[in-house]
Amino acid sequence: MTLALIALLLAADPAPAAAQPVAAAPATAAPSGASRLEAALQRIDAVWKVRDEPGQPLAAEEALEAAAKLAPGSYQVLWRRARQLFWRADDPELAKDEKSRLGREGWEVGDRAAAARPDRVEGWFYAAAGVGNYALGIGVVTALFQGIEGKFKERLEHAEAIDPGFEAGAIATAWGRFWYELPWPKYDAKRSEERLRQALAMNPKNVRAQVYLAELFFKEGKPAEARALLDAAAAQAPGAYDAPEERRWQARARVLLAEKR
Repeated sequence: MTLALIALLLAADPAPAAAQPVAAAPATAAPSGASRLEAALQRIDAVWKVRDEPGQPLAAEEALEAAAKLAPGSYQVLWRRARQLFWRADDPELAKDEKSRLGREGWEVGDRAAAARPDRVEGWFYAAAGVGNYALGIGVVTALFQGIEGKFKERLEHAEAIDPGFEAGAIATAWGRFWYELPWPKYDAKRSEERLRQALAMNPKNVRAQVYLAELFFKEGKPAEARALLDAAAAQAPGAYDAPEERRWQARARVLLAEKR
């Protein structure tokens, strides 16, 4: 074989290239602490939307506990915990000793949230709500002797300064009830009505404000106006802004209508 032929054969059949190592598939990254906390917060908020359904109170506690383990001092966890305590303490059928216990706990957790983020409304509002439920549980007169009035007003004033329209008029509603609950001579029907009407101007379907205003009208000798408000509250379809909240206060409206026939 000639040298020319050998060269031609070598050119037609080159030596195989060295084998390249196969790259390993990238490992799936473990979820970060931040992403796990975000998932836990989303779970808390999802349960909150159906909090009056069977089994949901336990689900809420489990979701809050899981989030607290991830970030025990997180503002986002603390204010949601205070919110849940408010919901539990706010039950119109709850015994007074349990209302005061849950109110006190909500007050303390809300204060921790407000200390963590004093520029945010949620901590201040739910701390005020906790103070209010604590006062109702121990009795308003006793609460006044303990100086609770100033503690409630301070926290609610902070909340209102940050976001007066928070939760569809919740702050104005709270002020309206505050002036209603105070004993004489602090009781102020005019201020109560002004604040409750302010809440209803923000959210005309605010069932709690409708019920509170109806109770004020009954107290002030205006039963026809009171029943009209309760009829409207009981008739509207839940879901305008917070279905569990609406259903709770529609139930109260129906109780009052039955009592005041």
